[in-house]
Amino acid sequence: MGTVSADGTRKFAKRFDGRADAYSRYRPRYPPEIIQKLEDEIGFDKDAIVADVGSGTGILSEIFLKNGNTVYGVEPNIGMRRAAEKSLEAYLPRFVSVDGTAEATGLSDTSVDLVAIGQALHWFDLKKARAEFKRILKKNGYVLIVYNWRKEEPGANEAYARLTRRFSKNMPDVPDINRAYIRKFLKNARYRSFVIPNHQALDLKGLMGRLASASYAPPQWSPRWVKLEKEIKATFDKYNEDGVYTIHYHTTFFLGRLA
Repeated sequence: MGTVSADGTRKFAKRFDGRADAYSRYRPRYPPEIIQKLEDEIGFDKDAIVADVGSGTGILSEIFLKNGNTVYGVEPNIGMRRAAEKSLEAYLPRFVSVDGTAEATGLSDTSVDLVAIGQALHWFDLKKARAEFKRILKKNGYVLIVYNWRKEEPGANEAYARLTRRFSKNMPDVPDINRAYIRKFLKNARYRSFVIPNHQALDLKGLMGRLASASYAPPQWSPRWVKLEKEIKATFDKYNEDGVYTIHYHTTFFLGRLA
């Protein structure tokens, strides 16, 4: 797929207009075990300052906030940013909401110990984001990249993938995030990676919300969504177990320093 342009981040952010509620409610969470992994790998502790770049509604930020960290949530979409501010209000003043992008975070030089990116690297201009992260990271700071990747397996996961392909004509032209792209971004093949199993257990409303949160899904008021809704119901009826539709993920973490 293509390379994101320098001005692309804010343009792509508009794809999430009107999706903040669905995103906040129905996107899969990240396993909290990530904190222990960071402690074991790099001596991470509650005193570390984190920049969650492309923070969305604060799903990843909350894990660090629960650990006692100060977190700068850098997010260009106003609806997503406001949703994070509301849901993370209890963590003030350690949660700082920032209107910024990966290429221009608005943070000070050498101000953070960890740049965390949850499900967002594909939206960034690779060269400019890397330069910005080098600017804001303290000496020996780390970059953490996290993705919830759906497992390729028959049953509910395969059926959900068919739904996304059925309505994929609005898919954005962004890079595929794979190990080669991670190495290219970090300019350092010596990164660490680990995988934690993850899943979502959704009722029918949750399954609809999960799809509605995607940037490529049709708006919920549109005729295409009405058609999609019928297909979601049929898929749910076929693959739910006792009213629960389970989607399995490999939550994959990449941890490294910028060369």
